[in-house]
Amino acid sequence: MTDERVIHGVVGSVGIAVGRAVRTFDPLFVSFNVKVRPDQVRKEVERFRHSVQKSREQLKRMQAELRRKSGPESSFLIDAHLLVLQDRLFVDRIIEKIENESINSEWAIQQVSDDLLQAYDRLDDEYLRERRGDLEDIVRRLLHNLQSKPLPPLKKLPYDAILIGKIVPPSTLFELRTQRVVGLATETGSPLSHTAIMARSLEIPAVMGVTALSEVSSGDLLIVDGERGVVICSPSEETLAEYKERDRDGRKLKKKAAASASAPSVTEDGVLISLGANINFSEEVRSAITSGCESIGLYRTEFDFFREGKQLDEESLVADYSLVLKTAKGAPVTFRTIDVGIDQKSWDGVNPNFGVRGLRFCLENTDVFKKQLRSLYRASVNGRMRILLPFVSTVDDLDSASEIIMAVRRELDLKRQPYDPRVPIGVMIETPAAAQTCDLMASRVDFFCLGTNDLIQYYLVIDRSDQSVVHLYNPFHPAILRCLHQVFSLLRPTGKSITVCGEMAADPPSAAVLLGLGFTSLSVNLGAYPRIQRMIRSVSMAQLRDLAGQILKMQKPKEVEEKVRAIVYRS
Repeated sequence: MTDERVIHGVVGSVGIAVGRAVRTFDPLFVSFNVKVRPDQVRKEVERFRHSVQKSREQLKRMQAELRRKSGPESSFLIDAHLLVLQDRLFVDRIIEKIENESINSEWAIQQVSDDLLQAYDRLDDEYLRERRGDLEDIVRRLLHNLQSKPLPPLKKLPYDAILIGKIVPPSTLFELRTQRVVGLATETGSPLSHTAIMARSLEIPAVMGVTALSEVSSGDLLIVDGERGVVICSPSEETLAEYKERDRDGRKLKKKAAASASAPSVTEDGVLISLGANINFSEEVRSAITSGCESIGLYRTEFDFFREGKQLDEESLVADYSLVLKTAKGAPVTFRTIDVGIDQKSWDGVNPNFGVRGLRFCLENTDVFKKQLRSLYRASVNGRMRILLPFVSTVDDLDSASEIIMAVRRELDLKRQPYDPRVPIGVMIETPAAAQTCDLMASRVDFFCLGTNDLIQYYLVIDRSDQSVVHLYNPFHPAILRCLHQVFSLLRPTGKSITVCGEMAADPPSAAVLLGLGFTSLSVNLGAYPRIQRMIRSVSMAQLRDLAGQILKMQKPKEVEEKVRAIVYRS
């Protein structure tokens, strides 16, 4: 490939990587049907059992190393593989085929795995579909162990290698962690895949679901942008220079942030800004805290809630939430209750962003809501917890949620379950209705968060997933600036804290606007944390307040953006 090309995927792990593509081999299973003599069947079963045991030992060693590298919160990645080896549906069916059909282990494995993989492909649930990769990885390992061969390594990796492929198994990524792998891009997968979770645990930038990646060859120069969710093939010299500078700056800022983890984010004129991190998965907490984040400003619980493709049981949720709080080491963690709704495939084109999601979903599925609330409260004794209710539009909905919360607390009291009764309850402002009536909700809650991503798309009537209108999505639109100003003005007299946790807080120019409008608490993704902290320390709050007064009078987004950039990126 010679011309620069940008191909889109989804963010699997934040960060930027520049390097050469190294294509991995997809886990193809090629076996032959070999008949086994009746007197050799028992020996063939033992041969298969030996392969299972050897695979289990390899995975346990890998799990121990992963625990040392990333902490106990990442060990479930290998647990999933170990569970496959204990699954009677898988292991016993293979043994039955060997015994009943007198066939070799390789052919039995392929027959059983093919049936199961086809079943995975028919599933509607995205997380469950992603689990097919675990099975493929196990089959690959079993087949190599049957032949007493080590898994084929990727030899002679170039400096700054970016692994690409239709599938890159999590075990492959882990086994290559000590080599020169700086990035990852896959044709399939999502942020829910175990490969993506492994990448986050190892802090390797990754973009998943890059369908056009098949056109990329080993040796091609690539940029993996784990902040925007894109892969840039054959970048121009200008683009390459820009990203190399961003990568260098990011590394320097990360080192500085880690070195000054306890240093507050303070403007030039001495105004303290609270700066937290937005995370999706429990394994990101450790990285956030060691990088200097003073809080977890937004923990999206739906990913862990459905981590095994179904709702986790209450005890598992309590364990997960407790681990998050303990890993945060006393830093406050804001747990957003599950923000899920009806599967988009069943909507026949209706936009699910306007349907049953967030608190609406919880109020229609009270058993689910109560289970999560019980889990959260039971875990609350392990740290500083806050509970955030998403997609709240009316005071009535908030009152209904409050009744359920009190019912859950009474239930815990009756069972003498310990919990922290002082856990603050907050509301996410992300709809025009909530923005207009947040002052009416203030007496019912302890804090607010402002979700600019949804708020902007609802205010400007723009579906961010619709490429034909996405260019109209603009945080500098006068309507958005006036809305934000109004929200701050309505809440300031109430004394309730408000944290902005959308992407607007993660971009230095728009974050500067938020500061100028009066917001002094921001929460951003991990990749943006260093640059927002640097911006805070380089600006004067007095100057930003004056700037806010000027831009509120402007009529065009472009004028606003140019004015703000001149201040933020001044020489």
